[in-house]
This record gives sequence, structure tokens and C-alpha cells, in this order.
Amino acid sequence: MSAYFSKIKKEYYDSLNEYRKELMETGSSFDGCANLENFDDMEKWHLDCILYESKDTVPPLYSIGYQYLYIEDDEVIGLLNFRPEAMSHPYLKTFGGHIGYNIRPSKRKMGYGVRMLKDFLPIAKTYGLKEVLLTCLEHNEGSKKIIMANGGKYDCSLFYKPENCNVERYIITL
Repeated sequence: MSAYFSKIKKEYYDSLNEYRKELMETGSSFDGCANLENFDDMEKWHLDCILYESKDTVPPLYSIGYQYLYIEDDEVIGLLNFRPEAMSHPYLKTFGGHIGYNIRPSKRKMGYGVRMLKDFLPIAKTYGLKEVLLTCLEHNEGSKKIIMANGGKYDCSLFYKPENCNVERYIITL
């Protein structure tokens, strides 16, 4: 069975809990997970994600965003957060980009990251975008490989004070 995108659904709550647990146990980043680290109740996280989908409910100073699950064999193997209006948001247009993603730790280095991003780019194009900005910390070799395997072209590096390192910016033409 091949992997596919899904919006958040109750049927995936248990798998999301296991995903969250894996991230916590491995000390992994929650980038692309829409604050999943702050929720041990998946229904509450789901409702929080819905708030970001409308201009009427998105919290102040935030941007519209859509959370996607990447599913294979009924297991959440990746999460992707898409911010179609990133270029009109001061933080996202500099450091965050249009797409943030995360692969379940037990599924890393198996090609899922490259496939997930590749599978999502046509969806991003349906929002009228001609290109997307993706970013990663300078030492995140896995993310760099995923971005470049999908046609990412290095744009520049900017110092990111919260992590005390550079963030590398990449552009993918759709």
C-alpha cells in the first residue's frame, strides 16, 4: 500500500499518540507538527489545528495553516504543516517557509521524507503558488537532502537567534 495524505481524523488519534510518544522518547524535533508536543489529548490538538484553517479563527500574529497526516497501512508516518500565505507573514517569510514537515523517528532514512514532500508539491500548486520556501537549521542534513531531492535551490542562510545557528532557506519551483 502506498502512502497518502489525510486531514486529521479520529481514526488516527491512537497512531498520533504513538507518533508523539516516539518524538518525545527520541528527543526529536516537533517541527511541522503544529504544537503537537503541547497536547496529550489528540482531540484537543485536532480542534487546535482547525483554528488555524480560517482567517476568522487563526490566533493573532499567526498565519493560516493546514495540518496533514501522511498515512501508510493505517499508521501516521509523517506530518506536514502547510502555510499558503507564508510570504505575507514576517516570521514565516524569513525563517519558517510554506511547508514544515516531520517523519516518525522509526520511519526515518527510508525515503518517506522525500516522497512525502514530492507528493505534497502538487497540492501546494493548487493554492496558486509558483514556488515554495522551505527552511531548515544548518545542521539538519536529513532535511536538506529531502528539500534538494525535490528540486530545492539554496537561497541564503540567516542567523536564527533562538537556536543560535543559521537557518538555510531553499526555494522549490512548482
